[in-house]
Amino acid sequence: MLLDPRAIVLFGANVLLIYLSQLVNSALSAWPVYFLLLGPLVVLPALYLRHQSYFICTLLTGLWLDAVLRAPFGFFTGLLLLAGAAIFFLRSRFRPEHNYHPLLLGHLVNLWLIVALTLALGRPHFGVASFWIQVLTTLCASHLALLVVAPWFYQLERLLFEICQLETEPEDLPLL
Repeated sequence: MLLDPRAIVLFGANVLLIYLSQLVNSALSAWPVYFLLLGPLVVLPALYLRHQSYFICTLLTGLWLDAVLRAPFGFFTGLLLLAGAAIFFLRSRFRPEHNYHPLLLGHLVNLWLIVALTLALGRPHFGVASFWIQVLTTLCASHLALLVVAPWFYQLERLLFEICQLETEPEDLPLL
C-alpha cells in the first residue's frame, strides 16, 4: 500500500492545530504576543509512518503552512521535510508511544523553525532591539504554550487512530 491511512488522519490533525493556533493568534492580535506552534506537526508522522506516507503527510502540511502563513513558497515545506527526515533517520532511538520523547522533539523542531524563520526573514531588522524582544517573546510564549498544547495534540492524534480503527503502534517500533 502506497499511502498509510494514518497519514490522512495526521494531516487532518495538523490542519486542525494550524487553524486553532491561527485563531488564537487572531484573538491576541491586540497584544504583541504570537504563538508559533509548528514543532508537533512533524513529530508523530516521522515516528509512526513509513517514509512514503511520512513524506506525503509532511509535504501537504508544509504546503498548507506556506499558504496560511504567507511564507515564501516552499519555506516551511522544506524546513518541515528536513526536520522530519532527521527525526525519521533517528526514530529508532525514541519511544513514540509516550509523550516524553515526542514532546522533546516537538520543542526542538519548534525552536529550529523559529530560529530559521528569524534568520531567513528578519535580516533587515537585526540591528533593532525591539525585533529581538519580539523574537524572544514569540519564542518563550510558543514554548510555554507547547507545554500544554503538544501533549494534548499527540493524545488527540493517537485517539483519532483508535476512533478510525487504525493501527495504534508505530511502524518499525524498536524492541528494547
